[in-house]
Amino acid sequence: MNTLQKILCFSPWLLLCVILLVAFWIRIQGVPNIPEGQFTGNDAYLYYWQAQIVSENGWLPARDMHRWLPFGRDLGQTLNAYSYAIAYMHKVITLIFRNVSLYQVALFAPVVCFLLGLGILCFFLYRNFGLLFSSIVGVLLATLPGIVERSAAGFSDRDSWCLMLGILAVTTYLTSLQTQRPRSRLLWTLASGFTVFLGGISWEGFGVFLSIILCVELWRFLTSEKEERLRLYLLWVCTFVPTLYLASPAYRSGEGFTTHLFAFVLMPPLVLLGIRALRHVLITKSSLVNTFRPHARNLSLGLTLASFALALGYVLMQFDTFVITT
Repeated sequence: MNTLQKILCFSPWLLLCVILLVAFWIRIQGVPNIPEGQFTGNDAYLYYWQAQIVSENGWLPARDMHRWLPFGRDLGQTLNAYSYAIAYMHKVITLIFRNVSLYQVALFAPVVCFLLGLGILCFFLYRNFGLLFSSIVGVLLATLPGIVERSAAGFSDRDSWCLMLGILAVTTYLTSLQTQRPRSRLLWTLASGFTVFLGGISWEGFGVFLSIILCVELWRFLTSEKEERLRLYLLWVCTFVPTLYLASPAYRSGEGFTTHLFAFVLMPPLVLLGIRALRHVLITKSSLVNTFRPHARNLSLGLTLASFALALGYVLMQFDTFVITT
């Protein structure tokens, strides 16, 4: 292999590094203008304060007595994984770099999380769609003003953290669909499910990323004649649905902004699992196999429409509550 061939071989990695370096450089430009101990976003102070509590005590108290006086804010109804992530990232970093403060970790966390998510996304797109497409997406995400503002050093909200988890959840799941080796499929599926769990205890709106995976699975369900990967999908669902339900009271008995969290985040994957399992039984194990098997796609469409009708009914019944709960 001559020098030119080596350069061409490593050119995708070099281009990815350039995109990441440019994204990093853009996002740290405002650091010299941020006073010590200050942030550029409002919620950043809350997460930093919670991270300080976690760093000192190991966990957050049941109620935040600095808010909603005189009874305090029930922290069981909030999703605080980002604060834990900052605190424990600081503990890990200080094992090597002892002079790094918790404030510095919180200050640069948005940049690091965004770069990790962007790098993973670009690599995934490069493998599946080529260098040109992945480069265009990478440059756009690295330079779009709206994204830059919410992933810059000092903003320190959970946006970049949740974006990174969302990208990880989707890309690992799609990779599991592409992988042929059973063991690799299992590992990628578990990785996706665990990432969905982390996202689910970080942000109430993580169902946005979850819906991407569900749309892929719904399309496969509607266009297939038989069930494939049903056990892996069951494993994926079991990785995050019961764990989220047990980990946070917001999923068990949500109040305020978490009132519909169970219905919007945990129910859709369960419903899809249910209709997939039902079709599998009807076309393989029921007494009406010969009736349903030739019409597997029509059966899929009917089950999907029935599920959407039930979902629409729930939305209409709860519509008046969305003003104060979403």
